Amino acid sequence: GMNTPSRTSSRLARTPLALLAALATALATLVAVAAVPAEADSTTIDPQRLERGPDATAAYVDGRTIHDGGTTTRVRGGSVQLLGTRPDGRYVVLVHRDDRWQVRAQKPEGSSRKILGDVPGSFDVVLGGDGTTVVTGRFRSRPRRHTLLRAYDSTSGVLLGTRQRQGYLNPLDADSSTVVYAAENGPVVAWDLASGTGERVSRRYGYRADLEDDRLVVFTKDPYEGGCTRVSLLSDASQVLWRSCEEAVRAISPDGSHLLTVFLLSDGLGPSEVHVRTVEGAETGRYEVDGFFERFLFEDGDTVLLGAVTREARGLARCDAGDCELASDLGRGEPWL
Repeated sequence: GMNTPSRTSSRLARTPLALLAALATALATLVAVAAVPAEADSTTIDPQRLERGPDATAAYVDGRTIHDGGTTTRVRGGSVQLLGTRPDGRYVVLVHRDDRWQVRAQKPEGSSRKILGDVPGSFDVVLGGDGTTVVTGRFRSRPRRHTLLRAYDSTSGVLLGTRQRQGYLNPLDADSSTVVYAAENGPVVAWDLASGTGERVSRRYGYRADLEDDRLVVFTKDPYEGGCTRVSLLSDASQVLWRSCEEAVRAISPDGSHLLTVFLLSDGLGPSEVHVRTVEGAETGRYEVDGFFERFLFEDGDTVLLGAVTREARGLARCDAGDCELASDLGRGEPWL
């Protein structure tokens, strides 16, 4: 009689354990399946053979002309780069004018106004994803290699902060309170403009960041020495969403849900194959061209715009889950391909 209660309780305890064991096995199977992301069939894009759809609704620049959902805006100056769009709808462009690089606000189909008069050239100017903040980086090799970062209000041109650090710094994203930048061998730093302090986000080399959607993309080390891509939360880089040792991220969708990726070591002309994946790595589209891709944009959460170039023609393809249509007029191809 004395041992009845313990026998009963041990029999009851066996059931949950068996259940847990079965659950654990099922979960392990699920996790194993999830670790191999879905693959998509490959779609070959020939701009000449695509059906013409509506014009692309994401702004992009072709030469000196900004195309944006059917409107075209001609920009005065040379080497025009579209940095993005301000909250008031004006484009922010980097342009070579009067013998110097300027950041200007360009009214769609209208005139432009200077935001910054004399900035370092091309790669070192970024407009943050929310359009409010311009960051410039000026690298100097003497007396010691260092970079001077400056953050400006994109509307008033007012200087919001400066930060100087050794080595080459690459600004990745910004909003009105924070600038995220990467040092050449790591770390990734979130620089708080109000306090002037920096917080280390990751010790890796970061190459894409999105403050609005909490995304960070890093190389674990130099890709030419076996480094891999890692996509994580920006707020917590230990929360890894996807990793790949074959692909690099070219673009993050506006809502942070999808990635546009290319072969890790593709350089030179531009890749001939791109992948669209969910942020967890499931492939929703794979696109190839007999030539190369020169543009990589998201039009929305999962639709991409790919500038495809062949020997005969070039054009902007709108693709979603393997289906493509033409989202621009056709241009001239590259006969030497």
